[in-house]
Amino acid sequence: MALDLIDQLRNKKSSIILVSKLYLAFVLIQAIELTSTTVRKIIKIFFNIGFFFLFAQGFSQVKIDANKRKLFYQQYNDKLYNPDKLLIRAKNMVKYAQNDYEKALAYSNLGDCLYGQGNYLESVKILQKADSLIKKSDSTQNRITILYSLITSYRRAGLIVESEETWELVKELDKESSPFIKTANLLYTQAKIFDIDDNFCKAADSRKKYIQHIRKIPNTEYKNMFDFAMLVQLCYEQIRCGRIDEAKETLEKTEIALKRIKDKSPINLYEFYLLDKALINVKDNHLSEARKNFDLAYSHPNVDKIVIKQILQNRLEANIDTPADQLKFSKIVSDITNSQITVTRDLTVKETIKNKNTIKEKRENIKLSLIIFICIIIVLIICSLFIYKIRNKKIKLRYQKIIQELKNPVVKSSIFPESQTNDSPKEKISISEETEKEILKNLEAFEKKRLYTTKGISAAQMSVMLKTNTKYLNYIIKKYRNSDFYNYINTQRINYIVKELHDNPHLLQYKISVLADMCGYHSHSQFGSIFKSIKNISPSQYISFLTDEYKNRS
Repeated sequence: MALDLIDQLRNKKSSIILVSKLYLAFVLIQAIELTSTTVRKIIKIFFNIGFFFLFAQGFSQVKIDANKRKLFYQQYNDKLYNPDKLLIRAKNMVKYAQNDYEKALAYSNLGDCLYGQGNYLESVKILQKADSLIKKSDSTQNRITILYSLITSYRRAGLIVESEETWELVKELDKESSPFIKTANLLYTQAKIFDIDDNFCKAADSRKKYIQHIRKIPNTEYKNMFDFAMLVQLCYEQIRCGRIDEAKETLEKTEIALKRIKDKSPINLYEFYLLDKALINVKDNHLSEARKNFDLAYSHPNVDKIVIKQILQNRLEANIDTPADQLKFSKIVSDITNSQITVTRDLTVKETIKNKNTIKEKRENIKLSLIIFICIIIVLIICSLFIYKIRNKKIKLRYQKIIQELKNPVVKSSIFPESQTNDSPKEKISISEETEKEILKNLEAFEKKRLYTTKGISAAQMSVMLKTNTKYLNYIIKKYRNSDFYNYINTQRINYIVKELHDNPHLLQYKISVLADMCGYHSHSQFGSIFKSIKNISPSQYISFLTDEYKNRS
């Protein structure tokens, strides 16, 4: 596969961001030139405000080591092309980075260096880390730059699906950019993807459109270097596509762009300019000149291993060397390829071990969670049994109290015991002794006949049964039963059914609704709630204890 020449520019600065900034600067310069003095002052004020906010943001970080920051940006702004020095620079940036933003820039540079060395999987891993960090700093444009690097790293690593997904994400994030920037990004990325996929004809078409699109950006030293890089890449793609005449025209434009570059050492991608010349020499059958340019490209300083591999592969395809030289070059290519395979294999092994450890850790966590869950269940069961036992013990004590009351019933007040007669004042009511005796006598008869089980009985009905009025009735109930009418009726009913169940075991087989009906209630729910409020035990619990007791006896 062809090496994307512009990927070499990523070590310095994203070419997309560079084009964006150049274009914006160009537009701003034109705007200022066309405005009046007043408008210029307003623009200047906005510039100062913007600078203030950037300055404030820079000092908003806590515990920032000023010396480390200085060293970080010295490394970041260093103009380097040597691959080994670039890698050292990237590692130093990681060392000096103090916040998420700086760490993201550092890892982005490190990922680009690894990409240049052909360590694509490792590059993906580092760039993913850079992306996760830049998201925290809310820097969309820098994130887009990192994601563009990820697109190519994914693709060269063979992760096509991830590359396409990242490409879609970038297009979504890039929506807020100007139409000019969006079009530039689209064409540039398409060219890179086509080039990686060895679709050189489509890559050349996209690259040519891109070059035409950015022509409006004014010439600067960076723009001249950028034009040179773009033309070098376009020329290479045209050669690989078989468009030799177009490639020759592009090479002439490349030489013009080269002359415009003032700083001749080093010139980024100059080795590929020599490679283009060598390939055209081969097409023109100028083999000695081709070998010379291949040698110059191969021996050019600051060349990555992956670039060396690309140059030598093209040289071997040209078949212009002696068998001995071809064997030598083949061995170099093989060594680089094996080195890449080793790196990939080592990374794969590391990832496999990591995945195995992750799976093992997950299994251990699941096992631990299961043990904890089982322990919790056991504890809950034990607690439930303990609570049930205590509760059952309390209920049994209440049951035993009921049985004790049945065995030792409280003697009801007899008619006028001396002490009661003297101590019970006739408060707020005038009633003769004879009337009181008569009502009390009728009350006892009422109880013996169990008339309290009459459904829907009211105080008025009971007063008729006792041949008195409700006023006297309430007085007698209060004085001799220490209750009001409704509590008296409910107590009599519940005491009656409690005794009946105790004395008549066959009633234990009856439904609660039948028992409720026996003691005068319309529903079993009403009966159950009243039973529990008086005896502190439900009818079913009382029946259960009685049943167990009878079983134990038998």
